[in-house]
Amino acid sequence: MSRNNQNENQEKIKRYLLENPWKVFLIEGFLFSLSFVLGFFSALKKRAVLTVQKNNSGEISFWQFVLSFFVVTVLILAFVYFIKLKKPKKIIYKFIFIFVTFWGTNFYLEVFLKEPLPLFLTILLLFWWYKKPTVLNQDILMIIAIAGVSTYLGLSIDSQTILLLLTIFSLYDFIAVYKTKHMIKMAKEMVEHQAVLGIILPKNIAQFKEGLEKIKLGSDFLVLGSGDIVFPLLFSISLLTTSFSDAIIVAVFSLIGLFVGFYVFISQKTINPLPALPPIAFFSIVGFFITKIL
Repeated sequence: MSRNNQNENQEKIKRYLLENPWKVFLIEGFLFSLSFVLGFFSALKKRAVLTVQKNNSGEISFWQFVLSFFVVTVLILAFVYFIKLKKPKKIIYKFIFIFVTFWGTNFYLEVFLKEPLPLFLTILLLFWWYKKPTVLNQDILMIIAIAGVSTYLGLSIDSQTILLLLTIFSLYDFIAVYKTKHMIKMAKEMVEHQAVLGIILPKNIAQFKEGLEKIKLGSDFLVLGSGDIVFPLLFSISLLTTSFSDAIIVAVFSLIGLFVGFYVFISQKTINPLPALPPIAFFSIVGFFITKIL
């Protein structure tokens, strides 16, 4: 894409965002909130089952999580910057997407359904996406997978650890967007190869039926990364073990953080990618400290 075309697309989407800010945010806020609702349902169900069985889901320590993320980040950086051929990248991106969504979706459905139904439904959803990838089935898979992953990890990591992780990865998000910029490069490549680890946000409901081959960043679509939802949802779910009201308060404040980030995004003179996690994390933490005062 030439610089002139890129500038034209940026002006086009900025005009639309400024003319219809609430319309765009309502779609974003709805999908964000839907992930939380599904995550809360599965976490409450899974927690009740674990309580009856008098079993823990298996605690994950802070250092286990950080070390795993560090290894994954190094592999991502090597993958993004050193593998130049498009075909291998496309295969790897699709494999990562299928692996993550298969595991997360299957785990989520297993909370509510008996085998082999979860496996069958997961394969059916992935087959639908594979044969005819659209914004709709991409987002459905990602939202269910996010809820599943967040349920598993949120019940396995204590809230104090997640609070620290939320702070660390907000800083990481800032560096990955503004300094190394590998997050931007990776997002563009995921969109190009039609395997986005995030929620695609169209400017109107009719565009949910658009095929992924038509999606281009900086045109009619925005992308909210899965980590921008997973981390605050993890935080909220971890609080469910002690207080449902505390979990709800943190969830509401994370939605406020999403709105603040969106406002900052549309307020730019030139539309550029912004790290979404820092404002979401900040308000989630504010909500957490408010729960300690109430």
